[in-house]
Amino acid sequence: MRRKRTARLIVSYVLSLVVTLALLVSWIVYVLRAGSRLNDLATRLGGEGGNSHIVVLVVGCVLFGLLIVGLTLQLAQAIGERNYSRRQEEFVSNITHEMKSPLAAIKLHAQTLQQTDLPGTGPQRSLGFILQHAERMETLVDNVLESSRLSARKQRPAVRVPLAGFFSTYFDEMRPPFEERGVRLTVDVDTDAAVMGTTEGLHRVMTNLLDNAVRFSQKGGEVRCRISSDHSHVRIEVEDDGVGIPRQELPRVFDRFYQIGREISGRRGGTGLGLAIVRGLVKEMKGTVEAHSQDGRPGTRFVVRLPVAGTGTSA
Repeated sequence: MRRKRTARLIVSYVLSLVVTLALLVSWIVYVLRAGSRLNDLATRLGGEGGNSHIVVLVVGCVLFGLLIVGLTLQLAQAIGERNYSRRQEEFVSNITHEMKSPLAAIKLHAQTLQQTDLPGTGPQRSLGFILQHAERMETLVDNVLESSRLSARKQRPAVRVPLAGFFSTYFDEMRPPFEERGVRLTVDVDTDAAVMGTTEGLHRVMTNLLDNAVRFSQKGGEVRCRISSDHSHVRIEVEDDGVGIPRQELPRVFDRFYQIGREISGRRGGTGLGLAIVRGLVKEMKGTVEAHSQDGRPGTRFVVRLPVAGTGTSA
């Protein structure tokens, strides 16, 4: 249905363009044939009639040109709005699916807890699963709220975040989930620098990048994270050896609601918000983020560059 609507828009545009061009040609022919009469009319009205028809011709051509540009912009806007609406619909469908899975798990283990004859470790195991899936839902909700905040351009006050201490705690927290998924996490932190931002924002940037990496990695794969710095910038690299990203999709992976092609995302799920949030938060911290991948070769590498905070900067 959406393809038919887009096709109708394009057909309408082509017909309008043909009619406009036909009118333009007719206008040119008419002005050239009636040139002497237009010049005589201009002379009778008190003007210089010698080249009046040329002026009329140029003005008409400019107006027709503006009309063609307007039609083209209108088509581009209409197609863009339809694509954005489609991505929003897919987002609602995806996040509903993402939330349905942990809700079903929570319900199942809550029903298990209702049984009075569970073995000694049964209740604790079920409680652990309930907490795990509740945290998963909390992350989904937080991503939606963070995406809305970034879209509304509501800034958070920036503070000085020392990276050595942050990453020491952060990677201790992240290793267990990686081990549960059967993916190895290797870390190389070589910096004593600090950046201006928030601990929560930096935490979300790293978590979304790592979650994206592990989602596209096979069991037994590896995700490599390297942090280094020079006198002006901190460089954060997150690299996986998963399926990779097609080259033509690299420029769009940070778009809100955008997901990698169906041959990949159809199997992997996701909401289409994670990388858009990464870009928004990195931009808030005055940094940049890029995605690198090569067709035909496994793996994707994300590179974040953040300016180093001055030693005199305080919260």
